[in-house]
Amino acid sequence: MIAKVTSPARIDVFVCLLIVLPLATINRSSATDPLRTALVVNTKSADSLTIANHYASLRRIPDVCIIPLDDVPDAMLCTVDEMRTRILQPLLKTLDQRGLGNQTDLIAYSADFPTAINLDADFAKVPKRHEVFTPVGSINGLTMLYQILGDVNVNYVSPRTNFYARADSSAWMQNPFLGPDQDVFNKLVAQADEKQYDEPIAALTSLLTRHPGQWPLRFRLAGYQVLAEKKAEAFESISQLIREGAALRPMFDKEVIFDAVRDDEDFAKLLAAMPAISPNRMPPVAFSARTTWGQNGFPVDATSGPRYLLSVVLAVTKGRGTTLGEAIEILARAAKADATGEKATFYFSNSSNVRAQTRMPLVPVAAVKLRELGHEVAIDTFHIPSGRQQLMGAMIGTSEYDWFAEANELLPGSIADNLTSTSGVLHQANNQTSMVELLRGGAAGTSGTVTEPYALQFKFPTPMMYPYYALGATLAEAFYLSVESPYQLLIVGDPLCRPYGDEHNELFTLEAPIASDGTLSLKLKFWRSFNLAAAKLAQLELFFAGKLVLVGKPAEGIRINTANLPPGWHEVTVAAISRHPMRMRSIESAYVLVGNESDCPTLVANSVEPKTVDAQASISATVSISGAQRIAIEHLGRRIIETAEIDKPHLIPITTTGSGPVRLTPFAERGGKWIPGKPVVVDVAPAS
Repeated sequence: MIAKVTSPARIDVFVCLLIVLPLATINRSSATDPLRTALVVNTKSADSLTIANHYASLRRIPDVCIIPLDDVPDAMLCTVDEMRTRILQPLLKTLDQRGLGNQTDLIAYSADFPTAINLDADFAKVPKRHEVFTPVGSINGLTMLYQILGDVNVNYVSPRTNFYARADSSAWMQNPFLGPDQDVFNKLVAQADEKQYDEPIAALTSLLTRHPGQWPLRFRLAGYQVLAEKKAEAFESISQLIREGAALRPMFDKEVIFDAVRDDEDFAKLLAAMPAISPNRMPPVAFSARTTWGQNGFPVDATSGPRYLLSVVLAVTKGRGTTLGEAIEILARAAKADATGEKATFYFSNSSNVRAQTRMPLVPVAAVKLRELGHEVAIDTFHIPSGRQQLMGAMIGTSEYDWFAEANELLPGSIADNLTSTSGVLHQANNQTSMVELLRGGAAGTSGTVTEPYALQFKFPTPMMYPYYALGATLAEAFYLSVESPYQLLIVGDPLCRPYGDEHNELFTLEAPIASDGTLSLKLKFWRSFNLAAAKLAQLELFFAGKLVLVGKPAEGIRINTANLPPGWHEVTVAAISRHPMRMRSIESAYVLVGNESDCPTLVANSVEPKTVDAQASISATVSISGAQRIAIEHLGRRIIETAEIDKPHLIPITTTGSGPVRLTPFAERGGKWIPGKPVVVDVAPAS
């Protein structure tokens, strides 16, 4: 993709928009959104199809981002090999085939997928693993760790596998690297311990060139430069840390390496420019599946750490899950909560129960941040809140409870979470309260472990999940920013829900006229002046038919030469991404016609009730077009009809589509090319 910036206010694009951008040109801090979400559907399940219909409609997820799987294990518990071969591998293969491998940040599983994964086959390879690492994982936790799921040492069950989670400050200075640079780092530290500084300084300088996001390396470099009596170079390194916003005064105050310059006037000036308080965790950052993470929680290059995929289960409608109707209501309520965040109450249980005490050490830290943001924090000795109103968060710890009996009010978009052994065991009966009771009570998302995890903080979200959420993280980001070992954690709800942070967005409307010369001129009309908007925006992203095709500077317009575009109706989407670290975004879409409308198929469809008790409800769909060889209809990312019978009604059983807002897209074949028409949504009532 080549984009020529002709002025600050317009981008001209002259090449075929079906070529996806190479990885190197994609911003590494793009926030999660519907166009970066892969909605995964079990095509053999009516519930899965129905949930997908509703979620695709609620979140405007394009068909190309909907991944149908037709060989999903039937049971709610499957083996890790079944998950690899029948879920994860075909999912990732389809993403790559569609050119979405570098675009996708989030895997959202619809209903009717196994929630628990038996890991015995993997654990047999490492028989001496500690007893707290029990051999059952969750589908979304293992999906998140997809890059290390095949590790022969089964390291995906270690205490810290999610380096995207904000690490404790004690981890910042550790060796961040996996791979070749791990040995380079160990060697330079050993040399410095022997008071040899020239080679470590050169090695750190080289590492910083390859890993510019690793500011702890620069802190170490400054220290070695001081010890080598290279004061000017050391002060320049410290100045760079200040410019990057990474210099923290307490780190310098307690580090004896800097004692040699402690009385230096220039050093004192540098210290005065730093924040006086050092957080015990760095602030949250937007998730990107294109970022490779070091062990200390900061980015590294692709050879030195893993990448991840956020993953959440939208609904569980079997076993100890919700009903289908409840699941739809939960997702609809969560979608309406976006950008509605207000001052609210966050509740933390400080009961004597070990389930509550496990997470108490970080509650004061979370409480301070939430109060700084203007929220009320309630901490009491009860195991569950009672009569609390305006709850945006509730962190409890108890094996059994009756949420409805306590008459609490969970706000739309809230997260409620319980630390206990088996609330996430939904595939079989047990005596602990199911996690879905918090969803029924009004939460947009919750979590629970799928087997006995032991009372270990690293397997559960920390209390910091709530300030991350209140700072503008999506629900999925808030969970994964705060859980260091997610392999057993089942997260259910709406991963894209984001009540807070909208004040950082720049709203705009989108017009997409095609000029007489065939040029598509996208016009962005920002609600404020363009200059004011541009100052708050990091970039624009352009999606054509659901695929990312351009990342550019803020502009008032994007001009596209349509000569190389395929004919038909296509959805064009523009996302304006803010400069905020959480990369909040405003998204607008429009359908555009390339070529002649007479060459495009049209679809007329309606729901048909069965005339006899034994017959199935269906959709009657007719595709009209002249001069075409064949027609087709697609639904949820798959072709459900392809035929030469044009202008004739075709019956589609709702067992094929599910119920709800069923989006059907017509296609017509002309000269070996398939031309898309405008999608049509048919509201299909659920089967009685």
